[in-house]
Amino acid sequence: MVSNGMAKTKRPLRRRARKEEDKEARRRVILDGALALYSATSYEAVKVADVAERARLAKGTVFLYFPTKEALFLALLEELLFAWLEKLEGLLGGGEEQWTGPQLARTVAESLEGHETLTRLLALRQPVLEQNVDSEQVRGFKERLLESTVSTGELLEQRLEFLRPGEGARFFIHLQALVTGLRQMADVAPAMREVMDLPHMALLRVDFTQELTDALTTLLHGLETR
Repeated sequence: MVSNGMAKTKRPLRRRARKEEDKEARRRVILDGALALYSATSYEAVKVADVAERARLAKGTVFLYFPTKEALFLALLEELLFAWLEKLEGLLGGGEEQWTGPQLARTVAESLEGHETLTRLLALRQPVLEQNVDSEQVRGFKERLLESTVSTGELLEQRLEFLRPGEGARFFIHLQALVTGLRQMADVAPAMREVMDLPHMALLRVDFTQELTDALTTLLHGLETR
């Protein structure tokens, strides 16, 4: 039989656990709402009030979890980025055989197919999302990114024998730069679509996956033949 004293000490623990579960569930609803709205429109078009309405929460409640719109979308970026990195590391870590540069370039580029929301947010990371957030959130994100950059870089070096120690991480940084630039070029504003569909504009149309594959292949070829 449990004494009254023991029961009293256990109840607060259960309440705290439930409270944490409720907080996480609410945070999840907010992030899912932001993701749905952003996927259908643009960062500029999404308002915190819209996210709150979709999540069926008061606007003030959203700000309790994410003090600014930038903080909300940086958290969303972090979630999407590390989900993709886990997928990429799984692809790179399967087996021990050596790869060719074109094989790795194709694997990396194709791993981003279906992750358009992530690549769009990556293009906003430094000029927008990291500009109005507190240092604690940014540091947590950067520390996690640094760790993944090192671990992914090591996997890249295991796959490509011509990469020297540390070059895998540098390649991963260049990859982020290419993704950012090519996503911006591949996204065509609604007002420009009719113009870009004209036959003689074909050279300016950017196929994100193909162009990323070609750019990474060229980069790796340069490293291999130096």
